[in-house]
Amino acid sequence: MQRFPMLKETQVALSRADVNTGIVLDELNNYAVNDNQTVFTIFEDAIQALNTAKLIIAGNKKVECYIHDKDHKLLYFLNSGNSSRP
Repeated sequence: MQRFPMLKETQVALSRADVNTGIVLDELNNYAVNDNQTVFTIFEDAIQALNTAKLIIAGNKKVECYIHDKDHKLLYFLNSGNSSRP
């Protein structure tokens, strides 16, 4: 699976998982099973990532999203039942 990306100061990384199993998903919402799949989407700031995560979840209630900062700290966890900070 893809390693966590090197981020600049204000950048964040969005990742996805299956809400029922916790299995990591790629950018196409397929199970991430090999190193060729992209599992992190990089954004310049958390607002852009939050907006995208909300769109992803609105389109597929079986996906949950995680937003991490450059130090891998979880900033936000979102699923169809919530939209909150950890």
